[in-house]
Formats: sequence, structure tokens, C-alpha cells
Amino acid sequence: MTRREADAEHGYDDFVPRSTVADRKATADEVRPHSAAIRQLAVDFGLSSPRLRSDGAVVVHSSEAGYGAVTRLSIAASAIVGEYVHVITDDVPGAVDAREL
Repeated sequence: MTRREADAEHGYDDFVPRSTVADRKATADEVRPHSAAIRQLAVDFGLSSPRLRSDGAVVVHSSEAGYGAVTRLSIAASAIVGEYVHVITDDVPGAVDAREL
């Protein structure tokens, strides 16, 4: 079994942005001007309730198993903002303080 096949079997998505811990994450001030576009992207990818954390992370609700739609949103939002946009789902403790995007 190839790595790609193994990843697919386990639900991993090979479209994850090639970011590292050294890459800079977009701030809330950099993400906020693109709110309308990111909200529309969330809808386009089947995600709902987009919100913004104070550190610039976008929080969404996903009914989809896995993180495919969340990853696609991160890639598309990063292209619009010009910096890596971190996107998480609302089923984690770190999503609690997010505000409407």
C-alpha cells in the first residue's frame, strides 16, 4: 500500500498547505478584511458558522467526517489573505472564544 493509499484509508488529506512551525500565521487584523470572502468559501465547502478567534484562527462547524473541507478552506483563505490562515472546527476547546467572522 502506498502512503497516499494509507493516508486516504485513514482520512488524511494530502492537500494540506505546506506550512511549518516557522511559517507565520495570519493575524485577526489580516483575516478580518476578507471576512465576506471567507464566509462565502465556508458555505461553498459545506461549512457553517464561521467565526474568528483573537489570534486569527478561523473556526467553523463541519458535519463532514474528517478535515477535507476544513483543509480546503484553509488553502483558499490563505490564498486570499496572503498568509497561512489556520482553520479549526468548533468541536475543540480552543474554539470557545471565537467571534462572528
